[in-house]
Amino acid sequence: MFYLFLLAHLTADFVLQPLWLVQRKRYWHGLLIHGAIVLACMLLLSCVDRRALALWPAMLLITAVHVCADWWKVRYGDRIPGPPIGPFMLDQVIHLMTLIGALSLWLPAGDLWASTASPAALATIYVSAYIIAVFAAPIAVMIWLDPRFEHVALAGRARVRSFVTAAIVLTLALFGGPLALPVTLAGLVAVIARRPPSAHPLDAPLGTMMVLIVGAGLGALLSVAM
Repeated sequence: MFYLFLLAHLTADFVLQPLWLVQRKRYWHGLLIHGAIVLACMLLLSCVDRRALALWPAMLLITAVHVCADWWKVRYGDRIPGPPIGPFMLDQVIHLMTLIGALSLWLPAGDLWASTASPAALATIYVSAYIIAVFAAPIAVMIWLDPRFEHVALAGRARVRSFVTAAIVLTLALFGGPLALPVTLAGLVAVIARRPPSAHPLDAPLGTMMVLIVGAGLGALLSVAM
């Protein structure tokens, strides 16, 4: 069941959280909007596994902690020494630990972790991998390499290019068989040698390489594990 809730978290935090909502989270109404989206994504899990709805108390606890963690990050995240990627990563660790802790209160370990515990678990694992590769990784790279969002005007097209790159690499790693490694290596060489299409960090060699590495790594991990 964890994998279903992980998908709900990734969807709410990375797919359904545009920049305007991130900025609105400086105020309580923005935090509550985001919290409502988090809760809605978990409630919608019942569409793929009806047993998920019985975990509504865990959903409420997860939502409450999620909102409080985001409030803390917005208010006090800049007090953590180091670049902004630190609070971002810490926030994600808190969210994941909250999922595990809350679900552990209502589910035995077998139902929590086993990929066979839900008929939708395997599909959600693959969808989660794509969300991490095409949404979460580029966002993390932007926060890491452009912490002040100085290139925000270029972010739209850069994210589209990053989206396509990550999706292709992950798909090759999952389903490309013998072609996956040579094609990925060729892509890395091309990234290093090419001229970036824009000044945005996602288009720079380092940014694109990080996205490639995450996509290839996730694909390789799933290929071995599944």
